[in-house]
Formats: sequence, C-alpha cells, structure tokens
Amino acid sequence: MASDRTRTVSKDYGVLIEEEGIALRGLFIIDPEGMIRYSVVHDLGIGRSVDETLRVLKALQTGGLCPIDWEEGDELL
Repeated sequence: MASDRTRTVSKDYGVLIEEEGIALRGLFIIDPEGMIRYSVVHDLGIGRSVDETLRVLKALQTGGLCPIDWEEGDELL
C-alpha cells in the first residue's frame, strides 16, 4: 500500500481518472527485477480480496504453472 499525492504513480500505472483527480483501485505485484507479474484494477465500488492476492503471490513464488483455483499444496501443471 502506498500514498500517491502527486498522482504520478497512478498515472504511470494507468489507474488515474484525470477528470476526477482520483485513482481506481489497482493492485500490482512486481518482482525484484521490476517486472509486473500480476495486475488487477477494480472500479471504485468494488473491494479487493486479500485471500486472492495471497493465493496469487504464493502461486507466483512456486515458479511453476498453476491451474485455475490453485491453492498452496496443490499439484502444478
């Protein structure tokens, strides 16, 4: 979670609604090399799921190919 008072980050990541001066709810998982590995953008009225974010992060950390609805401990493809 971060603050973006200058709106630079939200503009760079494509979630800024410039006419209103607000940003959509964006979530980005960025690896240590600076590559975006996961991104999701929700409308203002939709909340985000911490459980889904953690599931995706764990899936990325496997380094493998995870099937739909994969959970930690499940087999990889």
